[in-house]
Amino acid sequence: MTPKERVKGAIQHDETDVVPVGEWIIDYEPASLVLGRPTFLRGKANLAHALWQGRRDEVVESVKHDIVELVRRLDLDMVCVDLCWPKDIHYEPPQQVDEETWRDRHGNVFRYSELTRDLMLLEEGTASYEPPRPDRFVDGEFRPDPSELEVIEHVLVELGDTHFVFTGMGDAHLPIFSALWVERDLLRIAEDADGVAADFLAGYQLLAKRIPFFARLGFDAVLVGDDYGFNSGPFVSPDLFRRVYFPALQHICQVAHDNGVFLVCHSCGNLRMILPDMIEAGIDVYQAIQPIEDIAGLKRDFGRDLCLWGGVSNHDLVVAGPEDIRCQVERALTSCAPGGGFILGSSHSITVRTPLPNIVAMLEAAGRRPQLAAGP
Repeated sequence: MTPKERVKGAIQHDETDVVPVGEWIIDYEPASLVLGRPTFLRGKANLAHALWQGRRDEVVESVKHDIVELVRRLDLDMVCVDLCWPKDIHYEPPQQVDEETWRDRHGNVFRYSELTRDLMLLEEGTASYEPPRPDRFVDGEFRPDPSELEVIEHVLVELGDTHFVFTGMGDAHLPIFSALWVERDLLRIAEDADGVAADFLAGYQLLAKRIPFFARLGFDAVLVGDDYGFNSGPFVSPDLFRRVYFPALQHICQVAHDNGVFLVCHSCGNLRMILPDMIEAGIDVYQAIQPIEDIAGLKRDFGRDLCLWGGVSNHDLVVAGPEDIRCQVERALTSCAPGGGFILGSSHSITVRTPLPNIVAMLEAAGRRPQLAAGP
């Protein structure tokens, strides 16, 4: 079977020749270890500084070649590829305040996290740190600038016929992480649930209008990613989830299926309480299954209606040893592989600080043969 056939078979609950393996995201540190050279792929703070320095073309060349080589070296079955930064975009460099803090002219304050290698949005300014983008809809159809397709076109030529290719559909931005929205949005739900539901639906309706474009390009799936919960459970009750989030999720699932592509749903949090509603909305694949959710239990209770993607703790990939990782793979395969409906991967992504031996252990335990480059 080809990797594409393998993933499609798993989603359709067929038992394939081997269990498909894939990652949504691989950060630049582990990617660099595999490639044997530095990369801007998922480059975090390094990527942001490069874009501030006007090195857009260098970044795009790195991303488009490194993503293909990484998939091949790790023997993965699937790849996520998104729009890249348009050629005419200009990011104005912010002023450096101290060794780890920057402020732009709008008052946005960014701070570097040594733990995650991210730039974090510490304080919001009077305007966005992203330059304005033109409207890319012409006569109701999504038409991005050709330069935004440089990475996508390369990946589709190299991997589109053989591998399962999916996209988050969103615009490329500065890699600035923020959790400031969590408290603000939860307070708004408490005060105006119907208003939040209307805005969420409008946002997903606009995003769904992009799906026909990506389907025509040859993508196999689209991914939506909104975090719905904490480790202890969903942000909101199941009743409130149906009121606020369900209509939007159901709409985008329907548009995806109408265009012949699968819908992958990424969400952090312990979502067992609302998973029946997510299934009813129409998601095909559930990604970011945290260990606290018990993937074997999810397979037992929901495996007939959903493809599960995960099985290996991304936290343990960082802090545990190879033998523990092999044991997690073996448990996941034993409990989730029978009957199809399972893709092996990390519980979220392969993050910075992940040792290379743990990545190799995960892949080899799944029957893969990663081919690592020699170091620089």
